[in-house]
Amino acid sequence: MDLPPDKAKLLKQYDNEKKWDIICDQERVQAKDPPSHYLAKLRTYLDPKASRSHRKRKMVGESTSTQVLRDLEISLRTNHIEWVREFLDEENQGLDALIDYLSFRLLMMRHEQRLLESRANSEERIQAATGTGDNSPLNNGCLRPPLHELKDSPGVKRRSRHVARLNMGEAKDDIHVCILCMRAIMNNKYGFNMVIQHREAINCIALSLMHKSLRTKALVLELLAAICLVKGGHEIILSAFDNFKEVCSERRRFTTLMEYFTQYDSFHIEFMVACMQFVNIVVHSVDDMNFRVHLQYEFTKLGLDEYLEKLRHTESEDLQVQISAYLDNVFDVAALMEDSETKTAALEKVAELEDELGHVSTRLA
Repeated sequence: MDLPPDKAKLLKQYDNEKKWDIICDQERVQAKDPPSHYLAKLRTYLDPKASRSHRKRKMVGESTSTQVLRDLEISLRTNHIEWVREFLDEENQGLDALIDYLSFRLLMMRHEQRLLESRANSEERIQAATGTGDNSPLNNGCLRPPLHELKDSPGVKRRSRHVARLNMGEAKDDIHVCILCMRAIMNNKYGFNMVIQHREAINCIALSLMHKSLRTKALVLELLAAICLVKGGHEIILSAFDNFKEVCSERRRFTTLMEYFTQYDSFHIEFMVACMQFVNIVVHSVDDMNFRVHLQYEFTKLGLDEYLEKLRHTESEDLQVQISAYLDNVFDVAALMEDSETKTAALEKVAELEDELGHVSTRLA
């Protein structure tokens, strides 16, 4: 059983009878379908010509892409470790296929979000224009060009037809289940090591934070936190958020994450705890004090300190633990500077006293 350290530690706590039952249960698991069954469907969804092929449409069947991914997640989570290894091996390259599909659906989701934002902005501009009392005809070309460009572009229409003909599910649902698949892969040492060596995989996981569901965001942050804790993982996670900053045109790194944390529509405790835990790990798992202060300052500039003051009296014990852990480990730079200046002054005073003592000793001699 190829288990990560935390799962192996938990297993060791069971008595021998329980351990034997678990081993027997795993041996009895029979894989319903081979990895190639799921990968063929994922690659068909990614094939731009597949929607025009009757044979390929028949091959994906009546099940939606979301159901295919759910079945894959169950297989990754419950089948024998050898099934997972086969999914990830050189021949099948399952991780690459899954990441390619996740990247494709992220692109679709971001387009849908921009479309909604453009529509909302257009409606606001129309209301503002009509509210001025100007009776002249509205220039739709000025008021709503982004909406028309997004909605009517050939590429968008082509992708929409592709999704409909292949009976693909909602992008948001597929992304959530893709992240569950990634968690199942990372639940064993072999899969975890493959993921942390796959930069595009981690970039896609980080970009999934744009998902509207706070439950999905919490799941994403848990995976990123796990990566951050392994050797070399901290640098990988910071690189993923540099990529996020570039893709999402952020002015500062972690801006979007902090907006989700501080400007929520509904209070979701699971997400709040996961977010605070992630920030704790990013800032306080660094040995270099200067770099730690730098990371701390990044979050300070994004308003974290002020917001934590408001949350200090939260009723959630789990969130309170994470907030206390952050505040207890914060470097007070002003206090450190004051201590440094006090120490310098004290050392200078000691030097003066030693000089005076030397002069007195000389005179007495």
